[in-house]
Amino acid sequence: MNCYFAPLESITSYPLRNTHAHFFPETDKYFSPFVSANEEGSYSGRIARDLSPTNNEKLYLVPQLMGKNPKHMLEVFKYLQNLGYQEVNLNLGCPSGTVVAKGKGAGMLRNLTLLEEFFNDIFSALPSGLSISVKTRIGISDSSETEDIFLLFNAFPFSEMIVHPRLQKQFYKGNVDLDAFRKICGISKHKLIYNGDIENIATAIKIREEFPEISGIMLGRGLLSNPALVREIKGGLALQEEEFKDYISAVEDAFSKEIAEDRNLLAKLKECWTYFSKNYPGSVRGIKELRKAKNMAEYRSAKYRIYSESSFYAYRGEKEWI
Repeated sequence: MNCYFAPLESITSYPLRNTHAHFFPETDKYFSPFVSANEEGSYSGRIARDLSPTNNEKLYLVPQLMGKNPKHMLEVFKYLQNLGYQEVNLNLGCPSGTVVAKGKGAGMLRNLTLLEEFFNDIFSALPSGLSISVKTRIGISDSSETEDIFLLFNAFPFSEMIVHPRLQKQFYKGNVDLDAFRKICGISKHKLIYNGDIENIATAIKIREEFPEISGIMLGRGLLSNPALVREIKGGLALQEEEFKDYISAVEDAFSKEIAEDRNLLAKLKECWTYFSKNYPGSVRGIKELRKAKNMAEYRSAKYRIYSESSFYAYRGEKEWI
């Protein structure tokens, strides 16, 4: 079963991706944090570095694009193909209110007539040799929308559909809708990838058993918290404490080469520790100190306090939901 690393804005950029692929090479695909399609059809600075093939040599990266203007999308497709990419993923799943209000992300699911026109414009001029996949929600406000959405998807030659079975209005709250996903499995003509709330091997196995027709799963927050989760799902060892500490040190080093200012580096690492800390559930003071750290010296002191005051327990999720 294929296992993909989901894009999480600002965290899963190339420093973390490369570090993860080095320590835990079992992941089949990585997806970039979404890039907004622009009129120029090219990028510079941080985005260009994140998409640069030289910064992604040892992993399979799929750039994710967000946008509703087909001309802009097609220009960016050409740019990405010139970089050597053979697959691009369309973001139809971002539930952010500001994104949806602009008719982007999951907001594109609101008007299927416009979405069909968008797809027609894209596929009528798609560069030869480039495949398009989709990451999507199952609707905006009601699961009754799901069937029409996926019947529309069937009319176009997407390489695969990555489905997060929640409505846009749910954001990341409540349970995923497995009944709706089961219905999608009966409707869709495409390869399906399940995405949503897989935080441990038991849930991954249950999803695979419940939906044997899927081609794989996508993991996000569960894999950020437990970076060895794909290895474990594929029959390998569970996360070990010393390799986790080495991994964290390597993540710190990788981000320090991309982020010059300590203030910005510190903010990035604190964001990472939102997930890393789940492996040290007994730490209270150390985690509090890390959140309040004002410089890298205070950050390091807090990190070592976390290590010393809590036993290590590889993260196994916060709830059983399936």
